[in-house]
Amino acid sequence: MLAAGFILGFVRLTAADSMNMSGDMKKEILSSYVKVSAALAADDLAAAKKAAADVAGHAKMSSGYKAIAPKADTVAKATKIDAAREAFKSLSAAVEPLAKGEKGYVVMNCPMASADWVQTSKDVKNPYYGKSMLSCGAPKEMK
Repeated sequence: MLAAGFILGFVRLTAADSMNMSGDMKKEILSSYVKVSAALAADDLAAAKKAAADVAGHAKMSSGYKAIAPKADTVAKATKIDAAREAFKSLSAAVEPLAKGEKGYVVMNCPMASADWVQTSKDVKNPYYGKSMLSCGAPKEMK
């Protein structure tokens, strides 16, 4: 019986390690954030809100990214897509430094929205205007 308890405890510790319980949720935040961006680009408010709630949850679990949570919560609580897009500007400004130097992420800029966002493709998918101006923007020069 003692051996079974030991094994169960070890399995739980191993699972916790694999779930990144170290407090650094950077990858999870970026992954969920990109889903917010894609959902807004597709004019899908419900999906954007769900993904933003995920960003907030991951940020709250991380010691270094707690300031991102309220920005993500604002997107998650938006009742209209325009409000979600406006709140997304602040969220993007907070998440952009996380993407710097990370392989597979591209920081984009929309001159019409005067805002940046992060995505995983070099093909522009503008979250600020969605389908009405999906290709407005270009990769931003990282400094």
